[in-house]
Amino acid sequence: MMTDLAPTAAQSLGCDPMVGLRLARVDGFEPAVALGQDELPAYMRRFSMLFADDTTMRRGGIGRVTRAVNAQGEAVALKQLILPTRDEFDDDAAHEALVAKFKAAFREEYECHRALSGLKGFPRLYGWGEVDGVPAIVMEWVEGETLARLRSRLAVDDAGRLSPLVAARLGRDLFDLLCRMNLVGEGFVHRDISPANIMVRTARLPLDQQLAEGSFDLCLIDFGSSLALEPASAVAGAGGKASFTERYATLRRATVAYAPPEMLTDDIVDLRVLRISPAIDVYAAASTVYELIAGVAPYEATPSASGTSGSRKKTRDIASPYRLKMDAPPDYPVGAHAPGCDLTQLLRREPDVALAAAEQAQQLGLEPDSEELRDALAFVDAQLFDVVMACLSSHQKDRPEPAAVEAAFSAFCDHYAQNVGRSLRGEPLTPCPMDASGRAVRRAAMIGATVVCGVVWTAVVVSAALLATGARMTLSLGPLVWSGPLPGIIAALALALPGVAGVVAGALARDRRSGFLQGVLALSACEVPVLVAAACTVFSQRAVMSGLVAALIATYALTWFLLATGFAFELPALAPRRTKAQMATPLAGGAAAARAFGGPVDASSDSISTTKED
Repeated sequence: MMTDLAPTAAQSLGCDPMVGLRLARVDGFEPAVALGQDELPAYMRRFSMLFADDTTMRRGGIGRVTRAVNAQGEAVALKQLILPTRDEFDDDAAHEALVAKFKAAFREEYECHRALSGLKGFPRLYGWGEVDGVPAIVMEWVEGETLARLRSRLAVDDAGRLSPLVAARLGRDLFDLLCRMNLVGEGFVHRDISPANIMVRTARLPLDQQLAEGSFDLCLIDFGSSLALEPASAVAGAGGKASFTERYATLRRATVAYAPPEMLTDDIVDLRVLRISPAIDVYAAASTVYELIAGVAPYEATPSASGTSGSRKKTRDIASPYRLKMDAPPDYPVGAHAPGCDLTQLLRREPDVALAAAEQAQQLGLEPDSEELRDALAFVDAQLFDVVMACLSSHQKDRPEPAAVEAAFSAFCDHYAQNVGRSLRGEPLTPCPMDASGRAVRRAAMIGATVVCGVVWTAVVVSAALLATGARMTLSLGPLVWSGPLPGIIAALALALPGVAGVVAGALARDRRSGFLQGVLALSACEVPVLVAAACTVFSQRAVMSGLVAALIATYALTWFLLATGFAFELPALAPRRTKAQMATPLAGGAAAARAFGGPVDASSDSISTTKED
């Protein structure tokens, strides 16, 4: 489904773009969406006759994808099933059974894709039919490039490594797609996430602009191994998709460099249950982010500190990739800011990182290529590496939920510049917690407290203003004396202005800590003149004066509590700081995390045919 970014020869010469295309009639076309009777004929004409460009053909699972255009010139992707070849020893019945199995698996792929096609980050699906008697899927042609092809373009060094900040942003947006798959029914699992199946769309924004904005328009493709999740009761019982597992397991494929261990064997207990889990995608997506960070997949041989290749064999060279991934964890990632890197050259290719480091480095008098600056960056990067390593556990139950990983990547990106400064100054870093449920509870509590404070604050302001409206008063400010009834609007403004100023000042701050300090300062600055004016005022009724003073104190306290609540609920516990020993030892933070998660291994990014059951 990859776009051909270069124009064809016919286009460059100004020839008819339809010349050389194959006519593909989609017989028995079924729309992927429900249509009214008045819409159906036009929709059928739109996709029933296509012109396929076989020069763009790509293999995808048990099908091949070709770029095609309809009579209106719209580009679509035409995916046709690759029928199995007949073995000379097969009789007619055996071959027909095998063909039926392929067709049923291809239809299952279509149905899974159909459920996700309405979500952002997944190709739109147009319909199903047959081309020359072979089942075919008509879907969106995604304009863009796969991460597998883009990695060399995005790399900041010769080892093919990306800036850790860019890798984290890609990881955040990738795990956001995994979270979206849980929005449909019981959820979906892709089961073949790899750089080749992740595209960066470029139709809306070019890649360079996405890089500058720090947000990527990702799209997951190839649903040949995807599966709709089932309720826990169905998975635990004998029903559900057990028959589908038995019939189509041999047609499922996994990319060994990114697949978790449970996808690489047939000989473990509860295999069917393990293969219906979002934890499969967590492992594969984290393996993809690992490769963006380190330039190699988790179990691929990596260069040692001396520059020689790793001692472990690649996955394709061993008999059991499953045993390799179960027996030892992968090497701790070696990122772009590793010892020996040319930091000056790297920062020229990492504008966001350079911007984050420049101000702090200048204040401390550090040179752009200093080891101190490199160590500080590496210490911050270790937070990202820890998140990735936590996802690469060989046991499903130990892997975090997709939402937790997305939250951790988001926190890493949001606090990156701040943490670079903290690392340089030897202060504790703001962490990247993988606790999505805890964050949700804290946020819900903060929203609840905000609502309660807002309701009480509004009730106090309105009731006090109504109480004071029309009360006779005398205001004496030196030689200026005013006497008369108090307007209700003036009373309401006097009570509300300090709180509004405090909340606005807090909301405009760059972080919660600054928001709390700025909000309290603005609140106090506006409250003082109101209290001074109240002290210079005499009311004909003492109860009115007492009520207004009580209301002023109450609104001040409620606003302060609101600001403090926002600060307290959003303030995470601080991570360890970079010690003097760590400052002197490059990547000490990474070494500590490596001891926690384990040591080295290697692998291959080759795609192998393995059993992929449900």
